[in-house]
Amino acid sequence: MRPTATLAFACVAAAFVATAATPAEKADYRYGLTRLNDVLAKECARRGITITDWHIHLRGGMTAAMAADREKTSGIRSGVLENHGREWPLDSDETLAAFIADAKKTLIDGRTMPVGIQVNDRDWHRRVSPENLAALDYVLADTMIMGTGRNGKPQRLWLLDEPISDPDAWMERYMEHNMRVLDEPISILANPTYLPTCIAGEYDRLWTEERMRKVIAKAVAKGIALEIQAESPFPRAKFLKLAKKMGAKFSFGTNNFDPKPKDLSRWLEVIDWLDLKGDDIWRPAKLKNGQHPSTDGERG
Repeated sequence: MRPTATLAFACVAAAFVATAATPAEKADYRYGLTRLNDVLAKECARRGITITDWHIHLRGGMTAAMAADREKTSGIRSGVLENHGREWPLDSDETLAAFIADAKKTLIDGRTMPVGIQVNDRDWHRRVSPENLAALDYVLADTMIMGTGRNGKPQRLWLLDEPISDPDAWMERYMEHNMRVLDEPISILANPTYLPTCIAGEYDRLWTEERMRKVIAKAVAKGIALEIQAESPFPRAKFLKLAKKMGAKFSFGTNNFDPKPKDLSRWLEVIDWLDLKGDDIWRPAKLKNGQHPSTDGERG
């Protein structure tokens, strides 16, 4: 982070954080008034940014009620979702409908939180009914499931248990996979430019500017947000700066596994790197009319 920006963060006036619980009252799932969270809130207020965490999974004990309470006590807005696909929690149109209905029961100041899904099968849009698709506020996807493993099941790249013998050839297939995901009717691309651990050390060589431009251009053309994920090293600064220059919109997410709050320093770091303002932040087309508090202050 630049020293001048750090000084500016320390000097901005408080204008964003809602009333927070005292330490004795604070539950583990809430964001406390740490210096980092206080600076993040103040800097977003100065820049006209309203942050929504669009990547809150209702899993591992996390509930919609907790997400709503976190929003009220931190000022960081909440969007909740769950994984959709074969062998995932939402594995049918019936389970999806039940999830949407249940999640929308939780209100914040009389309004529902945005409800989405994270899609893990590439034919998901043919398996979701028009009614359920219309009921969703957003759809999030990543590129972290590609091909099949030795067990014949879809390969989860974060669990890849064998080396990639030819990273360049693999990268060509991976780029095709990225383009296929971006051609789906999704709203957010999570963890863009992700690479499996076994080849992550070759990031700068494999993610050429040409490849970066191809991903960014498709996202911009289709109005798909590029996620800035807490505690993730992806995407790296070169990609983010190029995306900003090419007119991309950005979203924020935590990708939780339980209710425990994550370190949000990555969000603040990227906001500073890119000098983000309110107009750089993505919001769902369905919610641009301000029907939900998660978009208040974000309308262009």
